[in-house]
Amino acid sequence: MEEHRDSVKSGYLLEKFRLFHLKDNRPKEYEYHYHDFHKLIWFISGNVEYHVEGKAYKLEPYDILLVGRGQIHKPFIGTEENYERYVFYISEEFLKEHSERESDLALCFQMALKEDSSVIRLSPSDSGLLFETVKLLDRSVREKAYAKEMYSRILFLKLIIELNRCCLQSREVFHKTARYDKKIVEMIHYINDHLSDDLSIENLSARFYLSKYHMMRKFKEETGYSMHQYILEKRILAARNRILSGMSASTACMECGFKDYSTFSRAYKKLLNRLPSDDN
Repeated sequence: MEEHRDSVKSGYLLEKFRLFHLKDNRPKEYEYHYHDFHKLIWFISGNVEYHVEGKAYKLEPYDILLVGRGQIHKPFIGTEENYERYVFYISEEFLKEHSERESDLALCFQMALKEDSSVIRLSPSDSGLLFETVKLLDRSVREKAYAKEMYSRILFLKLIIELNRCCLQSREVFHKTARYDKKIVEMIHYINDHLSDDLSIENLSARFYLSKYHMMRKFKEETGYSMHQYILEKRILAARNRILSGMSASTACMECGFKDYSTFSRAYKKLLNRLPSDDN
């Protein structure tokens, strides 16, 4: 699907992080897509159901939505209310740069995966305190003041540290209520945990006791992707992460389920508009 490839090409984050305060008076139609960076959405208002990797979350005011890099997502927006939110784009490199050995700033995204929930719902007191930082940060990003970039960076670090502390204090902040097809979500988890294995339609059909055509149709309904395209793009993104971490492109190719390097290189170029060697 061209939209997915375009979204990856345009999804590189040149800044360390970006903040947008967005208000839509009219509902927009979005495609399923993913980014090469983490996304945090602080939801303010609207009639929105947000889909992330096969799960659909009905958002409530001041919910925090965490979408990790490479996760497929799409909002479905109703017509009754304005859709208002603060959106943070956060580079993995920025989080690593400011993390310490015992304090990984990407913790909230890691816990979201472990808890199998993309939505954080804080207590009113914790939410109010953190939201004050969001408003200060929004003001800092927009104004022209002394040491603007440094101050914005400090405020963002304060926000992500406090959010991580809330997650550590209680796993109950992860909101578990979501609408989803259990088989498809299990399949998504299996695919992402077994990218080096044989993920043919036949094998997945047998493993999950579903007919091939029903399985492929349901997968497309729940994710917006064909199974073939989903597996291919997840493998390429996983390989790219390994390459950027210092692994050779040929080793990353084999570890992520590709049978030969030329097929891998062509698919990498088609999806990311660059060769694996460009990232080595």
